[in-house]
Amino acid sequence: MTIDFGSIKSYNWNRDRGFGFVGRTFFNPDGKVFCHIKKIRRKHPELAQKLDSGEAFETANFWYEIETTEKGEQVSKLWLNANHIPQSYTKELGGLIQKVESIWKNIGSRKPSWLDLVTIELVGVDGRHELSVERDNLESQLRAAEEERRREAEEERRREAEEERRREAEEERRREAEEERRREARIELLLLLKELRPLKFKYSKELSDYIVKNQLGYRYPNISGIVTMEDGGTRWLFPGGFPREIFTIICKELRLANQGTSARAIHFESFQHIYSKNQE
Repeated sequence: MTIDFGSIKSYNWNRDRGFGFVGRTFFNPDGKVFCHIKKIRRKHPELAQKLDSGEAFETANFWYEIETTEKGEQVSKLWLNANHIPQSYTKELGGLIQKVESIWKNIGSRKPSWLDLVTIELVGVDGRHELSVERDNLESQLRAAEEERRREAEEERRREAEEERRREAEEERRREAEEERRREARIELLLLLKELRPLKFKYSKELSDYIVKNQLGYRYPNISGIVTMEDGGTRWLFPGGFPREIFTIICKELRLANQGTSARAIHFESFQHIYSKNQE
């Protein structure tokens, strides 16, 4: 057996053959169930009179049982109040009460317009009040949880923005430091060339010997440092040397010839970079 609640949705008046359709609430809310005037007149003449008089039939609400016939679903029994439903329908009413309670607790959906009326019918005014209070509490908890998530998201965005500003500031400092290092390197290279030109070297080896003998590299920490040299598979460190590109510029500016050494620089770390690491 299926019990539902609804109001008259349409009604064709005729004293003996009048009929209409009742809306559904719990099962297939968009559906309608056929209802004959005789079913209403037999048990509820006052309702039939209201329908016969042409009053607004949409205000006629009642509980009803649905039976399935060859012609489809139709109202077999109806009650104007839930209290009038016989105890034999206790199981069905219990299912409806559970459904109503779940609707009250489903705060993710809008409360149906019929919910208050149906709830009072099923569990009374006090029961409806308890369910309403519970729904209010659940909504308050949901709002509090959403506010907490909003604050957490805002805090996370703030931290990300702060971290982004920190990274940008760090990158700016790095660029400024790099630009300053390049500027100082250019100055050092000009000073070094100024020192070397009067010496009139002819070969790059003379320059290398002079650098080692006078520890020249230590006086120019941005363009000199520790060079890793390699020759025939043997590697060694050359403190106070210059990277290949700087050494090439010096040789070109001083017009020094290469005496054909096979040694080559494979790695360079400036003294300035070494000093900076040791200070961290």
